[in-house]
Order: sequence, then structure tokens, then C-alpha cells
Amino acid sequence: MKFSKEHQEIPVDTWVWGKEMLLWGYDPEHKYTLKILHPKIGREGCMSLQYHREKSETWFVLEGSIWAVFIEGDQVITRVMHKGDFQNLPTGTVHRMMGLTDSVRILESSTPDAHAADKSVEKDVVRLHCVHGRDCEQYEFTEKQHLIDEAIRASEEAIAAVNRGETPSELNLQALTGADHIDF
Repeated sequence: MKFSKEHQEIPVDTWVWGKEMLLWGYDPEHKYTLKILHPKIGREGCMSLQYHREKSETWFVLEGSIWAVFIEGDQVITRVMHKGDFQNLPTGTVHRMMGLTDSVRILESSTPDAHAADKSVEKDVVRLHCVHGRDCEQYEFTEKQHLIDEAIRASEEAIAAVNRGETPSELNLQALTGADHIDF
């Protein structure tokens, strides 16, 4: 069986934080993108603190566990997500995830990701902080820079917890929107 006209197998991108399988969105004509993310554990699998200018996405945990941080309004929120948990991320939401288990798989559905379909197209990622040393930008909303700093501190605390063999703490869950759990 062949995956598509263009691909013998499912396209896989390898990043410093882990891998992503591109199930849909590999063609610029596709109207949405569907990926399976497999982040590594702890600092090694800690993605950039980032946001998207155009892309909105939903994360659904297929297996394993992740830690995530979001900025909603004037709140930094941290959450541990397990199988069946999902999180909607509207355009512009500052976010980051990190694997907590080897087996973690996240289904990410999003508006079209042009870079996924054509690597010559610039990624719609505004990277604000990266534990892997990649280039970052200054947050355009300077009056909210303290929230970015708080999210970075929360990230370092979560990484330290993982290094100690502990589950990172959750923060401000009462302010979280677009989240729930589905048993499957």
C-alpha cells in the first residue's frame, strides 16, 4: 500500500525536540493539517515557547503524558495532559509542550500549515524562548513580557521536576478554556 501519490510512506519530520508524522497537509491544496507529534522527555523534548500568527490548533493525547504551558489573557497556565485530554489553541496563544513519557503521541489538528506542505515556505512560528538555543524573537506585546518570563520560569521548574523523577505541577487550571477529556 502506498501512502499517497507523492509519498510511499507517511512523511516524518525530525526536530531537535522529537518527531512529527504528517498525516494530512502535505499538499498545499489541503484545507487542514493533521500530524502526530512524538516529543522526547524533559528538556530534550521541550518545544519552543511560541505562538502562531495564523495557525490555530488542537492537541489530543493519544497515549502517554505531556506537560504544557499556555498564556490566556493575563494568566500563565500549566497543565499535565494524559490519554484522552485535549486542548484547543486559538491563533496567537502562547504555548509550549514537553513529553513526560516515552510512549507519548499527540494528534495535532490545525488550520493549514504551509511549511508542512512546502519546506521553502517560512514557518508560522514566533519563537519566544528555546531551551535548545534556537533563535528567538522579542514578544511583540511588551506590556505582557512578564507573562513570558513567568512561562519560562514555569518551564524550568517543570524540567527540574522531570529530572527528579516527579510530575510537574499544574498552575491556574481554573483559568483554562478549550480543554476537556474524552474516554476512548
